[in-house]
Formats: sequence, structure tokens, C-alpha cells
Amino acid sequence: MVETRGSLPSDVGVGAGVGVFSGAFGVGGGLILVPFLVMARRVPQKAAQATSLVMVSMAAVAGALRYAFGESVAWLPAVMITVGGLVGAYIGAHIVQRSRNATLQALFGGLVVLAGIRMLWPQGEIAAAASQLPDLSLATAAGYAAAGLGMGLLSALFGIGGGILLVPVLVAVFGFSPQLAAGTSLAVMVPISLVGAIRLSKPGLTDWMQGARFGTGAIIGAIVGASIALAVSGSALRIGFAILMLIVGGRMSWSAMQSARSPDPDRL
Repeated sequence: MVETRGSLPSDVGVGAGVGVFSGAFGVGGGLILVPFLVMARRVPQKAAQATSLVMVSMAAVAGALRYAFGESVAWLPAVMITVGGLVGAYIGAHIVQRSRNATLQALFGGLVVLAGIRMLWPQGEIAAAASQLPDLSLATAAGYAAAGLGMGLLSALFGIGGGILLVPVLVAVFGFSPQLAAGTSLAVMVPISLVGAIRLSKPGLTDWMQGARFGTGAIIGAIVGASIALAVSGSALRIGFAILMLIVGGRMSWSAMQSARSPDPDRL
């Protein structure tokens, strides 16, 4: 039988590795932690996603503070995005409890594959086009809330921060610079991830202690990841991690399809 719990040093070390990925690319660490928990620790998909949200919220606090000190957080849009995000997180957590582990694993695998493809896609033109924020209007506020809704759904459904959706939307649609989009996304990620983790605690899916262990390491790793990103070729890092995500996502989807017809005792 495979042990689903690790020692304190092991969990902190895994969290640090996930944090390096998050800090280097500005994406939610759940894209790495959830596959690790499912495939290496044999944690059920739902529990892995719920526990990942604890780590995501902790790492997001550190990242958001760093960007805030650099004046790279758009606070008013963040509030509007959070409103939609909290609604999305609540709905997403509700769906998770009524879904099969195999279904969620297959969908998550597909998401990881798409994330890997996106990391291979050149983003220079989009980033260069970002210059200034749109004037605040009812339509803009509704757009922020809608973006938050999508982010919240992704966060609760798959145990990730949701930045993989929000950051490109803020840059391409609302004209944020990449740095401002990343900082704003991290600020929004904190309450949204926490709501998802709390909501999934009711059916006993969230392991707060283990999530905190991963989160402690992720805070440290995020600082290291940011330093690496400044010293090493960004293209080489992006391509390497993209290939890793394509392999992991493909393996998760294949494994889920193999077990799709098996009974799912964890369905709630």
C-alpha cells in the first residue's frame, strides 16, 4: 500500500519545489502539486485538489505582498474580480462533491496539457500590447466579475489558483501589464483559494495540516524561483516545464480513462 502522507521535511521539500515553479512562471502551484499527490502519493483526486488550495493560498499571500510593495496590484479591479471569484469557488466546490474522481482527474489532465501548450506559445506580442487599464464602467466591472467567476470555478474544480486563466485575460482583454496582471491575480487568489479549501472541508476533503506543510515550502521556493527566472534563460525554462506538463497531463488523462469504469467509492 502506498503511503499518502509524507514526513514534515518531505512535504516542505515538495512545497519548495512547487514554489520554485510558481515563482519562476507566475502560475498556480496546484498544476504541479495535484498530479504529484495523485500519482506519487495515491491521494484521491478530490482530496488532492482540496489540499492543494491550502498551499496555493499561502504561496499567494507571499507573492501578492511582494508585488504590492512594487505597486503592481490593481486593488479596485481585484475587489471586483474577487466578488465573481468567490461565487465561482462556491459553485465549483459544489460540483466537485458530486463528481467522480476519474472524471475530475481526466479533466485536470486535459487542463495541464493545455497549460503546457500555452507555455510553449509566444506571448511577446500580447505583453507588448498591454499599456494602460480601461476606464472603469459598468461593463468593465461586469467583465472583471466574469473573469473572477471563471477563475473561481477553475480554482475549486481543479485545486489550482486560477491564474492560468486570469493573467492572460487581464493582459489581453483589460490591458494590464504582465507584472500588474500577476500581482493582481495573486491578490485575488488568496481569498478564492481559501473559500474553496473551507468549502471542501465540510465533506472532509481538505487536509489543512499537510497543505500548510506544502505551503511553508512553497513560500520559500517562490523566492528562489523568482531569482532563477532572472538568472536563467526564460525560454529554456518555459520549454522545459511545458514539456513536463504535457507528459504529466497526458499520463493523468490516460490513467483516468483506464479507471473511468471502475466503482468510485469516494463520490459524495
